[in-house]
Amino acid sequence: MYQCEAADVLIAVYPATQRRGWWTYVTLELHQMGATECVLYSYKFDRGIITHLSQIAHQVMNQWKKERIRLQTGSVFLLEGTIQEASSLGSVLVTPVYHEEAGFEYYTNGEDVIRMMMLHAIAESEAAFVARYGLDALEELFARSGVDSLNVMRTPAI
Repeated sequence: MYQCEAADVLIAVYPATQRRGWWTYVTLELHQMGATECVLYSYKFDRGIITHLSQIAHQVMNQWKKERIRLQTGSVFLLEGTIQEASSLGSVLVTPVYHEEAGFEYYTNGEDVIRMMMLHAIAESEAAFVARYGLDALEELFARSGVDSLNVMRTPAI
């Protein structure tokens, strides 16, 4: 469990296992601002990803407080640096969770239905592609190119 200064939310980090070969970073209290929690993944643990997730949570909270806008599929957030040192991925794209079992995308705390949303690290060129052609076109390009969205050190598809 971590708490960063950028946003007043807790972040849980789940280590890779034999069954799941990746680290999972999840906000735990963001749902209080728009009924959504965010999930980031990486193959190696990196404290910097916790900081990125906290900064994104702060942006999501501000959107909710100012405009009552919930986190939306296809939204893109610019990071304050690349996702990891030596990576060329400096933004994140919001989608439903792809790497979880069916039914994981929604849960309830007993009062509210809360959505789980995945944040994919993407390059500036991929963010521009989404803005121009839409999320479906980028997903199709990623599928054709064999992009591993958990690999935060990958080469951009564009």
